[in-house]
Amino acid sequence: MGLAAVAVFQGCGGDDGETAATGGSSGADAGPEAGAGGTAGTGGSGGTGGAAGDGGSACPSSILCGTPPVCCDEGEECVTGVCEAACLSGVRCGGTCCTGDQLCVDNGCVTPGAACNDSFDCDETEFCEPTLGQCLPQPAQGPACEYFPPALPFDPVLEWSWTGSTIAPAYDQVLSIPLVADLDGDAIPEVVIVTHDKGDGSCDSGFGYIRALDGSDGTEKWDASVDAYSDAGRVAFCRTPAIGDLDGDGRAEIVAIRFGGGLIALHGDGSLAWTATESDGVTPFASYFPWATAVALANMDGDGSPEVVAGGVVFDATGKLRVGSGLGAFGKGNAILADVDGDGVQEVLSGSSAMRLDGTMLWESGQPDGYPAIGDLDADGQPELVVISAGTARVHDAVTGTVLASADMPGVGNGGPPTIADFDGDGVRDFASAVGDSYTIFSYVSQPSPEIGVIWSVPTLDISSSQTGSSVFDFEGDGSSEVLYNDECYLRVYGGKDGEVLFETASSSGTASLYPVAVDVDGDNNTELLVASDDKYQIAGMTPGCPNYDASQSLRHGVFAYGDSNDKWVRTRRVWNQHSYHISNVGVSGELPSPEPASWGPTGFNTYRVSSQGSGAYNAPDLVVDLSVLAAGCPAQVTLQARVTNQGSLGVPAGVQVAFFLGASPPGTALGTAQTTKGLLPGQSEVVELVAPLDGEPSPWAFRVMVDGTDSSESVVDECLEDNNEAAIDEVICPGVK
Repeated sequence: MGLAAVAVFQGCGGDDGETAATGGSSGADAGPEAGAGGTAGTGGSGGTGGAAGDGGSACPSSILCGTPPVCCDEGEECVTGVCEAACLSGVRCGGTCCTGDQLCVDNGCVTPGAACNDSFDCDETEFCEPTLGQCLPQPAQGPACEYFPPALPFDPVLEWSWTGSTIAPAYDQVLSIPLVADLDGDAIPEVVIVTHDKGDGSCDSGFGYIRALDGSDGTEKWDASVDAYSDAGRVAFCRTPAIGDLDGDGRAEIVAIRFGGGLIALHGDGSLAWTATESDGVTPFASYFPWATAVALANMDGDGSPEVVAGGVVFDATGKLRVGSGLGAFGKGNAILADVDGDGVQEVLSGSSAMRLDGTMLWESGQPDGYPAIGDLDADGQPELVVISAGTARVHDAVTGTVLASADMPGVGNGGPPTIADFDGDGVRDFASAVGDSYTIFSYVSQPSPEIGVIWSVPTLDISSSQTGSSVFDFEGDGSSEVLYNDECYLRVYGGKDGEVLFETASSSGTASLYPVAVDVDGDNNTELLVASDDKYQIAGMTPGCPNYDASQSLRHGVFAYGDSNDKWVRTRRVWNQHSYHISNVGVSGELPSPEPASWGPTGFNTYRVSSQGSGAYNAPDLVVDLSVLAAGCPAQVTLQARVTNQGSLGVPAGVQVAFFLGASPPGTALGTAQTTKGLLPGQSEVVELVAPLDGEPSPWAFRVMVDGTDSSESVVDECLEDNNEAAIDEVICPGVK
């Protein structure tokens, strides 16, 4: 048999539903064996078709369906070996043909809901279908089709890095967390970093520049002429900016600590939006913020106009001071925002105080300030405030400030920003933090009396600051979270259950309150691990020495994006907008909820500095295929028609491979391949064709088709079922030939 010619066409799928065959002969050109002029038969497997070989009967549609094949009538199509009335929408669902604007979810026809970027844009009973970008119902008992990544070695590989620039080339060091959001609305996130000069200055005396990188490859988005690289755009490094839509135009701004004091805001294109002022709106606000200060953004009073908070100072969305002329008790500068008293207005929380939006104090604990995080640790519906301060871990009643429990941190050092998550998969929230020489997971129980315990602790090296942060993500989807942490020497990923080192790579850092993040940095629905590095402080002699570390090869600077070598990490969000990130505080394009849901409440996730999969994270497609034969041109050739249908719970993009074979059983003779030309949402189908020259092959013929690879090792789409991707048709002869 000669080499097959490949042709692809779009079948029923929300358009007119008609077959637009290419590459084969039309019915009018069929040879005498086609039985032209005969009468249509009755009966057959579909109830209306005529037998393909009944001695001269016509096959008006030229479609042979089933084994043994029958001729489908005009207006019919072959569906799993049976002639059925054509479904013009291309969406069959439990025996029903849905309307053109519907999809098939959980065996029911549903109309897609609101537009979404991720499932956090949808109601809690819905998920965001990523191929469609609209909300769909998430079945209460879970979708009929789910895929859970297999247990594979944790194997990150470097996807891209940014290590320098022709713009301000000396400024190539990064000492604040990389932030991620879609600044320009192209559905590909940007990575925002603060870069500083290795040779001059310190966290208190040096300045840096903000850069925006393309999340898909790390290339810079701004040219040298933007305000971000002007004197007015200089920022204080070692301080973490924040990203959010301040003016409600659908595009996010970047707010950063200004070099010399105060704040600035940049538009997503690098132009200056504002410089902070005193409450008169004219006088520049120039107060100094400590080196660990991180900006936080939220719609604190739910009026639709966000607030900007740095330390104990609150500004409006235009940068005008609202309350707080000095830092006072908020000396760490790493304040977080939450409505702890339930009055509908968020408070500014430090490690020692809770300040209302009007500047009055809700409570002051009298304890040393520190790094806070908030969550419901004992599942009683009320939040606890976790504070790490001066080598001590404390749990406070977030409403009153009362210290409920306190414990010494293992090791030495101050301690860094805490995370809150279910680390070991037992359904209970724990918290974690690092000091100068260890990283520790803590438990908390409130009954019979409040107590902090240690789940596990591992050695680290962070002498220079001893207050580095961390973040958390369940990469494998097994219910147990992994910890992302970078000390002075190494980027490590720890198993949440026992602290096992799942991944380690040399990654020099001056630490500060820096931490890595897990985020879909390129918008491809795969999670990446993003980490910043610098080699300023190692060269300056601040690191006493890294174990098994070759400084000449291992020192590095910039930002680095890692992905899974197997592309099996469960997907997550495309945003990480601030140091105090907690999922419910921001939308994927930087929109700030008004009002913001409580992170520990029924619509929150009860985590802090944690990335999450969200609803529908395990929804999966299920590709099935059926095969029919277009007899036009027979016996010189036939056209094989493979109907690819997604009967799963998640869409697939275009480009799925379909392979055709001569012979109904494997391996057969390969005839060629084709690809789908459009994305297939739940219930949708597309017909792809391949013209098969028969080259004198004696009839009857048998053909087989496989979707998504020629064998399981070549499968690209992760499906809930992988054993239903083939179909065959046997006993094929030209219509009218006995």
